[in-house]
Amino acid sequence: MKFKQTSPEPTPVPVPTTPNRSGFTLVELLIVVLILGILAAVVIPRFSTVSAEARESAVYNDVQALRSAIALYRVQHLEIYPGVSGWDQFVTQLTTQTDAAGASGTKYGPYVRPPFPTNAVSSLNTGKNTVTMPGSADGGTGWIYSPTNGELRINTEGAGPSGSDYFDL
Repeated sequence: MKFKQTSPEPTPVPVPTTPNRSGFTLVELLIVVLILGILAAVVIPRFSTVSAEARESAVYNDVQALRSAIALYRVQHLEIYPGVSGWDQFVTQLTTQTDAAGASGTKYGPYVRPPFPTNAVSSLNTGKNTVTMPGSADGGTGWIYSPTNGELRINTEGAGPSGSDYFDL
């Protein structure tokens, strides 16, 4: 009988194990925060410019619509501009129905749907009448109007994102 020589089984060598990592390292988190900061620095100024441009566009459209309403009122009211007696009359004559003389009636108007538009830049819906249009805005009201020649302007100081003075729009 022959015996087979067996070698002893090798002893397993312990392999160092790494602990299970669940999470991010500090460096990885710092990189993410840095990228988010750069994106915010680029995107936020664009949004602020967009909202300023939207306000400028809104106030420009409102003043154009009001100027058209003034012109139509004049044609239908014996070549007389609205608001000869003051701002409140101006708003009333454009937002309600009137007769040919401008008194409350049912033949003409309204030319502007109530409520009267708010100046989108200054958030004011007030206005004032003036005999002659001043050279610049004083910013005290949303609108400035001359019933002498029917001229309506935005009574806001400064310029919009387009570079045009609000008063000159």
